[in-house]
Amino acid sequence: MFEFSIPMPFSKEHIDKVISINKEVKKSKITSLYFSLPSNSSDFTGFEQDRFIWNFDTDFKYWKPLIEYSRYNNFDFIYVLNSPVIHYEYQKELYIKLNMLDKLMDNLRTSGVNKIRICNPQLMGYINKNYPEVELYISTSTEIKIIKEYINLFSEFENIKNCVPSFDVNKNFRLLKNLRKLFPEIKLELMVNEGCIPGCPLRVIHNRWSKKIDPEYSSYCYSGSFFMDKCAMKKNQNIYSYLVNPNIIYPWEIKEYLKIGINHFKLVGRNNPKFITGEYLIYYEYYLKGIDNMENVNDIPIRFFNNYIHPYKKLGYTVKEIRPYLPDIKHFEKRGHLCAAMCSNECNYCSKHAEKMQKALSKKALKKEREEIIRTMPVCVFD
Repeated sequence: MFEFSIPMPFSKEHIDKVISINKEVKKSKITSLYFSLPSNSSDFTGFEQDRFIWNFDTDFKYWKPLIEYSRYNNFDFIYVLNSPVIHYEYQKELYIKLNMLDKLMDNLRTSGVNKIRICNPQLMGYINKNYPEVELYISTSTEIKIIKEYINLFSEFENIKNCVPSFDVNKNFRLLKNLRKLFPEIKLELMVNEGCIPGCPLRVIHNRWSKKIDPEYSSYCYSGSFFMDKCAMKKNQNIYSYLVNPNIIYPWEIKEYLKIGINHFKLVGRNNPKFITGEYLIYYEYYLKGIDNMENVNDIPIRFFNNYIHPYKKLGYTVKEIRPYLPDIKHFEKRGHLCAAMCSNECNYCSKHAEKMQKALSKKALKKEREEIIRTMPVCVFD
């Protein structure tokens, strides 16, 4: 059985939809829900990342019934405090945040919650010291990528029960296999649909970026648009290179991770407007049904399996059309640990697949365009 965590939906009806999805699939199950308060909440501590803003001000009490409803329906609940922002001992702001944190921890405790997704090692130390009963779930935002970093982290802090490795090691089977052997008691949970550019040099800083806005001042290079525009520019330069993004884990690939003892995975999407309305849940359903049987998703747009490009309606290629040109996961099982050192020089495996994809799909698009011209051409032209 493959177990998945997803963001906690924002209504009981949408949680019921998740329960319904679980009943419809056979080989996988959504078992965990994760959540942090919106950044405009009065109880937002500042140790969270700014993932979404609710359409009116709320406090913890507003969200508590949903947390308890999740737990009542046997979902594990994880509160996310995964900001990597560094704090200093003599900052007044730090102690304001710590007071907010203590209030939050008390609210979580009374709701039966003892699992925290965390990134900052300072906060790990604080939680270990002041709340030793709390289980630590390590966030991917730590962005550590070599085995010695994981060994040191896991040995320096207590109560680590779960870890989402950096998105860039998703296809490093050698690393993941060794971590499973070294730390069999710690669950490894892989993000499957994040969509970030592999090896993004801005990712760490982007995670540290804060949405503190003073309308009197503005500097593009210090705004959120700076990060997003850089990302979009890279994607748009060569969408085919982006589509062979090896960090995405597709439903048909997931069985390969079971071979090395990994059966926990994470689906993202809480920062998407469609998540608020509940529409985004259909993408989770597609993913899990694809694990059951690939025939279920052959005609589904490939963009639905990538959180960053699912709105690109012009990218209408289906799974059936794209899959033949994607890199084979078997390649990464053998050589994925070499990607960090050899990509684009000693190894051009992915770029060759991108070239084949571009060539094949460009011909297909041209043929479709010609057929459309003929189909819509006035009859008198044939006279």
